[in-house]
Amino acid sequence: MIRIPKDFAKTVLSWDDDDATRWLHGLPELAGEYLDRWDLTLDGRPVNGFVSVVQPVRRADGTPAMLKLGLPHEESEHEWLALSMWDGDGAVRLLDHEGEEGVLLLERLRPETLADQPIEDALRIAATLRRRLRRPAPHRMRTLRANAARWAEQLPRAQGVPRRIIDEAVDHCRTLGPRALGQMVNEDQHFQNILAGDREPWLVIDPKVLAADPEFGLATLLWNRFEPDRIRRRLDMLVEIEDLDADKARAWTFVSAVVNWAEEDGWPAERCGVIATTLAGR
Repeated sequence: MIRIPKDFAKTVLSWDDDDATRWLHGLPELAGEYLDRWDLTLDGRPVNGFVSVVQPVRRADGTPAMLKLGLPHEESEHEWLALSMWDGDGAVRLLDHEGEEGVLLLERLRPETLADQPIEDALRIAATLRRRLRRPAPHRMRTLRANAARWAEQLPRAQGVPRRIIDEAVDHCRTLGPRALGQMVNEDQHFQNILAGDREPWLVIDPKVLAADPEFGLATLLWNRFEPDRIRRRLDMLVEIEDLDADKARAWTFVSAVVNWAEEDGWPAERCGVIATTLAGR
């Protein structure tokens, strides 16, 4: 039987969310169901992300794989679809899935991540992969247009963020949001979500995708491995490698930072506050 990491279980229970608690308590049974259905055997200790447990397994023919059990939620709803569309080209290969239950069978990668690489190299690799993985988004995918409309309504009620910052973010949402494109963009492609592989040196995992401008989703590569004095330099580097519109990239990165500044606490909010202040145009 799969063992749920104690720290992970403690974190999920601390949310005081009935759906998350039910999902957590049902994980052993869910894992057992898919171990049987896909003829898998356990092959090591599980690891966990923020909202998922990943169990090393072997398939019937001995192939190593990873059984991912993720808490179903809006941001990860189309993870399986993105991985299917990429089909292993720059991303982890999807071997099987039951998307509605958040269960994925993935190829096994090595544990090394871009977080361990020199920052210039890591940025170059991350940006190159973002550009490679750009695709037209399917119609049923959540959209930046809808997110921007929601942010424009919610941000004016945020506490602890200067009014001039809020006003600029709302202006960008109202100006750029309705015209946002329909490219499939991964908004969570940070350094820990790019792992070493055998087929390719580096492969993307755990995508959180939406239909958006390709300039969206860069902020996570600024607040991870944070360098407050190189925010603009890093953004310029990403824009150049991905061949993006510089003004739109600055605007959407600013908006992302403001949204997270308003919604998060602790170090995420602090870092996003620095990013937003640095990129503010007023």
